[in-house]
Amino acid sequence: MRELHLIAPGLAAWRDSPHSEQTPMPGLERLLARGRMRSGETSLADALCQAFRVVRQDDSPLAPVTATYDGLNANRGYWLRADPVHLQVGMRGMTLLDAAHVGLSMAESEALAANLKPLFKEAGWHLLVTAPGRWYGHPSHAIKLQTTPLDEVATRHVNSALPVGPSAARVMRLVNDAQIILHDHPVNQTRERRGQMPINSLWLWGGGEMPKAGRRFRQVLAEQTEALALAQLSGSASAPCPARLRDVPRANSTLLVLPEFPAHATAEDAARLDGEWFMPLLHGLRIGRVRHARVSLTGPEGGGVRLGMLDAWKIWKR
Repeated sequence: MRELHLIAPGLAAWRDSPHSEQTPMPGLERLLARGRMRSGETSLADALCQAFRVVRQDDSPLAPVTATYDGLNANRGYWLRADPVHLQVGMRGMTLLDAAHVGLSMAESEALAANLKPLFKEAGWHLLVTAPGRWYGHPSHAIKLQTTPLDEVATRHVNSALPVGPSAARVMRLVNDAQIILHDHPVNQTRERRGQMPINSLWLWGGGEMPKAGRRFRQVLAEQTEALALAQLSGSASAPCPARLRDVPRANSTLLVLPEFPAHATAEDAARLDGEWFMPLLHGLRIGRVRHARVSLTGPEGGGVRLGMLDAWKIWKR
């Protein structure tokens, strides 16, 4: 395998939490120590766009890419993800839970969106739903907005992550009006009676016009829609991520996106991840099975390293 790029979402945040301080991950720690550091990768969305060399607009423009993957015609104009979320107010501010975390069904999603579409139409927007947690806003007018990707704020505080830019005030007024409609929606009333969290807001992110991918991988192994959508855009073959490195098919260039490492993971989960992925990658570099590798940890405490075969032998780096 000539080149392997491995992205591990959620792992950086877990390693930065207090309960992980005594959890050794020798494979990962050696890779991070021996590689050449690269910074600036804070979200999965940004890391994926960097991997495929998608040029950043005001945002990393994933909305038109995933909209096309979902079967919409997003080749023209500005598209924005407008995903349904639950915002929970606490003593330290607002915490965001996405549709997957609150168990939103497709029927519930469509019913919620049906009441919001007239509001969006009046503002000159199309609101489209393709999956329970994937909604799209398609305005008829130009938008200048900088947002924060959903994966960067899901299950975290969002106080300083609201949209900014020339169009922010106008767009956030639309979101505030949507929140009023969602507050008393029958779907949310039913959810609350069942003890479920209501959908009380929309999270805007990933806006832009359809980009071009500047890089094609021989294979992309991932479960995340954003990774699969970029694979489709670039003409890369794609398949689900296997359970361990030794099951990865041999190819000249591979992008691997591991499943999200959960915040509630245990030390045993971390040891298993290290044994299935990071220790084998270190060994693969040493014996030349992998010639070049890149490891990216996404999240607020994330970062990345690049390694060649010789780097894996730098045992004096700790």
